[in-house]
Amino acid sequence: MKIRRSVFTLFLAAILMLVSLAGCGSKEESLVKKITGTDPETTVLTINDSAISAELYYYWLSIVCEDVSAYYTDGIQWDEVLYDDVTVAQYVQNTALDTLIQYQIVTDLDEEYKLQDAEEVQAYLDEMIANNVESFGSEEAFNESLANSGVTRDTILYLYKTQYLYSDLQDKLYAAGGPLEVSDETVQEYIAQNYGAENGSYSAKHILFKTVDDTNTPLSDEEIAQKKTQAEDVLAQLRASSADPQALFDQLMAEYNEDTGEPAEGYTFGPGEMVDAFYNATAALEEYAISDLVESTYGYHIIMRLPSVIPTVEETKESYALELFSTLFQERVTGAQVEYAKDVTLMGPQEYYTEYSKGE
Repeated sequence: MKIRRSVFTLFLAAILMLVSLAGCGSKEESLVKKITGTDPETTVLTINDSAISAELYYYWLSIVCEDVSAYYTDGIQWDEVLYDDVTVAQYVQNTALDTLIQYQIVTDLDEEYKLQDAEEVQAYLDEMIANNVESFGSEEAFNESLANSGVTRDTILYLYKTQYLYSDLQDKLYAAGGPLEVSDETVQEYIAQNYGAENGSYSAKHILFKTVDDTNTPLSDEEIAQKKTQAEDVLAQLRASSADPQALFDQLMAEYNEDTGEPAEGYTFGPGEMVDAFYNATAALEEYAISDLVESTYGYHIIMRLPSVIPTVEETKESYALELFSTLFQERVTGAQVEYAKDVTLMGPQEYYTEYSKGE
C-alpha cells in the first residue's frame, strides 16, 4: 500500500508489440486510405514545422482508442464527460496529439544535441524487427500485421527509434560528459535548497491501521471502530514509560503496521508527496516524537518523526539529472507549435475507430 502520491512520466510509451494490434486492411490499399480517403503520406498537421503524416496521426488515434476501449464492456461511451467538460472523444484526440508532440520533441532534442550512436541505434532496430518477425513466424506474417495495423515498416521503425532515443537522452543529456552536464556544485546547491526540515523535507515512519481494503473501499463501520480501538491500544503502549521508545516503536511497527510497502527506515518526502494529513502531522512533530492518532483516507496512523535525511551529491546526482531532463522535456512539450493542414479534414475518433475495429 502506498501513501506517496503517484508521479507519472510525460512520455507515453508506444504500444508496439504488433501481436496486439487490430484493424482491417489490404495489400492493395492502405488502411488509412481505405477508412478516411486520405493518402497515408499526406501531412495532416505540423509540430515545430515538422510534418506529421495521416498514417502516424491515425495510428496513435487507434492506439488510444484501443486503450480506452479496455475500460468499457459495452463499447466506448464517446460523449461521457471525464473531467473539466472533456468528453471521451476529446480525450482521445488530445492524448493522440500529446503523444505526437512528445515523440516530435524527442526527435528535436536528438537533432539538437546529437547524442545517438548510429550503429547502436541500428542494432537496436534490427533486433526489434527480428523479434517481431520471429514472433509472427515469418516476414510475410509480420508485414501482414503491419498492413492490418495501418502502418508501414518505416513508421514502426520511427516509433522504436524514438523510444530508444528518449532513453538515451534521459541517460546522457545531463550526465557526466553530456552536453548539459551538472556540476557537483550545482547538485550541492540543489540539495541545500530542497532537503532538510527548513525546506519542508521530512523523514518519518508510521504504524498504519487500514480502514480501507486493497481496492480503497472503506471497511464497515464496525471494522473501522475495531481498527481505531486497536490503534488507541498501541498508542497507549507507546505513551507508557519505556527505556527505549524507538525500539518499542519498531517492535510495534513490525507487529501491527499494515503499510506493507513502507521501507524499514521509513519515508523521506517533501511537500505534495504524501497525503496532507500525514505530511502536516509529521511537520508538527519534533524529531523522534510520536504523534497522536492521525486519520487519513487510508486509516489511522501513529507517526514517529525522524531526523530529515540529507542525501549526498553522489546519491542525488542521477535523480537530479532526471528531474532536469523532465523539466526540459515538459517545457518543450508545452511550447510546441502545432498547426493543422488547412486542406485536410481529420476524421473524428468515433468514426475512425468504428471502421478500424470492424475487421474484414
